[in-house]
Amino acid sequence: MSKIELDQIGPDYLRADLNNTMQLHNIIECVVGQLGVSKVTVVTFSVSEEFIRKIWMLRNKKMIDSIILILDFKAAQKIKKIMKLCANVFDQIHYCKIHAKVVILDAAKFSVCVTGSQNATRGNRTESILITTREEIIIPFREKIKDLKTVEL
Repeated sequence: MSKIELDQIGPDYLRADLNNTMQLHNIIECVVGQLGVSKVTVVTFSVSEEFIRKIWMLRNKKMIDSIILILDFKAAQKIKKIMKLCANVFDQIHYCKIHAKVVILDAAKFSVCVTGSQNATRGNRTESILITTREEIIIPFREKIKDLKTVEL
């Protein structure tokens, strides 16, 4: 189970935080634990093996139905060794010039947006985090992600 706890996620949910204990993969685990099977989009500058393995575990538990990764070109060059692992875990991998960190989880009950300063990596620094089900925040992110000029390699 997740190492963090979130208040019950419902309509109009909003949590803003600044800490060094909430890892992005644990937030995703907590959200799908509450809301059930989700389709996930991850936009990040970089990704780590630890993050990928957690996503793989959630997929094996049938908590993630599908997942798209949008990753920065430059970061992808730095993590060549784990890109085969990525290809086995993510349904689609797209590349572009990006430094944003946004995750959108679409479950049957709600959509949840997680954004902040943390990449999809293990961070031990204080990071900002915003978790919400508010459509006025999710919709603009969803539209901007859809409009990104990406390529698949």
